[in-house]
Amino acid sequence: MERRNFAQILEAANIDIKREYDRLYSSFYLQKNYDMYGNCYSLKEHCAMNFINIPFRGTCLSLDDFDDFYDIHFEKVPSNFDLNYLILFCEYTYNLVLYLNCNMQLLYTGVNSPQQIYLQQIIKVIEIIGYMTVQKDGITIMVPKSQEAIAVSEIVSPTLSYKVIEYNHHALQGNIEAKKSVILLLADQLESKREALRNINKTLESNIFFLYNSMNIRHNNCDPASKNYKEHTANMSKKELEFWYDEIYQLSLLAFLELDNIERSKQIEILKQNY
Repeated sequence: MERRNFAQILEAANIDIKREYDRLYSSFYLQKNYDMYGNCYSLKEHCAMNFINIPFRGTCLSLDDFDDFYDIHFEKVPSNFDLNYLILFCEYTYNLVLYLNCNMQLLYTGVNSPQQIYLQQIIKVIEIIGYMTVQKDGITIMVPKSQEAIAVSEIVSPTLSYKVIEYNHHALQGNIEAKKSVILLLADQLESKREALRNINKTLESNIFFLYNSMNIRHNNCDPASKNYKEHTANMSKKELEFWYDEIYQLSLLAFLELDNIERSKQIEILKQNY
């Protein structure tokens, strides 16, 4: 058997999300770090001591109070472990460790400090599973990387850019109303560009606005008393409706990218004239 080099071993390895969780859990809850006075603290204990400085704590007075209020509990050996469990753990610990007050001198600071090493480890983990970080109002969430979503977030209005990325967040899975609200914002912005979209892709324009108007997004299509009632839509299960919302979201991204390509195409035509 031909011997594989180290690069080939890494490339062939499957990502073991349970092992990644074990590493992070141990680093946060179990591993002890010395402060400048020789005392030992885990990152979790350090976060608990620094909790009053956490900007998103609301009215909670301690980390235990925060965990209890939001029903956040992580097990060393979870009974129901999946990718979302790992992502939620990463979000929870990342946001806590990110706001550690280094002036407390409980832990050494700098690029090799325990908190910085832990944050870097989380970034490495989410990158290898195809996720990325997004920040808003001082909170970091982690969503699947989507080149289309990233591209559209850069060309829509600032108020919508975060929503475009957030749509893929695990917390929105199964949340029909939250997904609907994002799609509605996309539909509102595309409305003023509808004619331009029709001129470059008539089929896309027709399909996407049909879906906007027939899938209980812009109109009440589920109430028999509504003039916009659609029996087929009203009879859909939540799972089927969510499937179509995800399809509408993807079509909306495509529409924005098609529109953004108009100016690019014009520039190419100008360039062609020089050849």
